[in-house]
Amino acid sequence: MIDKSQFGQMPDGQIIDSYILTNNNGMSVEILTLGAIIRSWRLATDPSVDIVLGFDNATDYLSDQSYLGRTVGRYANRIKDGEFKIADKSYSVSTNLQGNCLHGGVEGFHNRLWSVVNTEDDLYPSITLNLTSEDGDQGFPGTLNLDVTFSLDQEDRLTIEYHALSNQDTVFNPTQHSYFNLAGHNSGTIFDQQIQLSANNYTPADENAIPTGEIKPVNETAFDLRQPTSFGQAINRQDQAIKAANGLDHNWCVEGFSAAQDKLQWVADVIEPKSGRILITHTTMPGVQIYTGNFIGEATLGKNNIKYAPYHGFCIESQFYPNSPNQAEFPSATLPANTPFVSKTSYQIKQKSQQ
Repeated sequence: MIDKSQFGQMPDGQIIDSYILTNNNGMSVEILTLGAIIRSWRLATDPSVDIVLGFDNATDYLSDQSYLGRTVGRYANRIKDGEFKIADKSYSVSTNLQGNCLHGGVEGFHNRLWSVVNTEDDLYPSITLNLTSEDGDQGFPGTLNLDVTFSLDQEDRLTIEYHALSNQDTVFNPTQHSYFNLAGHNSGTIFDQQIQLSANNYTPADENAIPTGEIKPVNETAFDLRQPTSFGQAINRQDQAIKAANGLDHNWCVEGFSAAQDKLQWVADVIEPKSGRILITHTTMPGVQIYTGNFIGEATLGKNNIKYAPYHGFCIESQFYPNSPNQAEFPSATLPANTPFVSKTSYQIKQKSQQ
C-alpha cells in the first residue's frame, strides 16, 4: 500500500510530497520528494516505534546540517581539497567542510526536490525518484541522470537501488544518510546498541577524515568490529583517530565486493539488546561508513519536538571509499560516459529470535 500526502513547500512554492510505503505486515517507510529523504520507519510489531531521526516540517530539513535521512551525492563523503583528475583533466568542486568536498558540496542532492517517475503499489510497494544534475553542477563534469528506487518487501527489508547515466566521464558515489536508533528516534543515545561488521580491513584517515591511502587490517586495532561491540565501547576505545572524530566516522572495506556490483554482500548487523531488534545491512558497494552522530546539534528539535543530541543515531552509509578519485589503489568511483551505473543497498529489520 502507498499513501501520498503533501508534506510542505520549497522556498519557491514547489510542493514537497510524502509517500508512505506499507507492507502486508504493517511495517511502513515514509519517503519525501525533498532530498529523497527517509523521514520515518515504523515497525510492524509496534507502529509507535519510529527508528529513524527526522523532522516534522520542510523548514527544519532545509536548515539541517546533519543530512538526516538524505540521499546524498554527487559524491558521498569527502574529496580532499575538492580536487581530482579524470584522464589528466583537473576538476575543482564545491568545498563545504575543512576545505574539502563533503556529500557533493554546498548544494548537493540532499536539499533538492526530486521528481516521482514511478510507484508500484503491489506486493512490494516501491517508489522511484529522479534527479538530473547538469554538467558543472557543483563543479562536477557531465550531465548525470539518477533514479533512486525505494522498495519495501514482505520480509521487512527496504532495498534502495541507484541507476545513473552520465554523458561525460565523471565521479559518482551516492548513499543514504539515515540516522537509525533501533530503540526509537526519541529514546536517547545508542551507546547500548551493538554493531558487528563483516570487514577485515578499513581505511585509516587523518584528522579531517581523509584516508591516508592505506588499506589496513582491523586485527588488533580499535576498528575491529567483527564481533558484536556496543557503540559506547567502540566510541570510548583509546584510539587517536576515534578521538579526533569524536566517535566513529570511518570507512570499512566490504568483504566480497565485486566491481560488477552484481551481488549484495552482508556488511553489518546492529542489535538493540532490550527489544532484540536487529538491523541487517547488505550492499553491492565496496565500502561502508559507520557514523555515530558525533556532531548532531545539541539544540536540534526533531519529530514531535524531541531534542536530538550527539550519539542519538547511527548511520550505515554504503559507498566508494572517501577520496577515491585521488587514490588509484582504491576501487574506482569513476563513471565512464554513457555507461550505466547500478548499485543496491538493503536494510532489513528482524527480531533476534528470527535469526
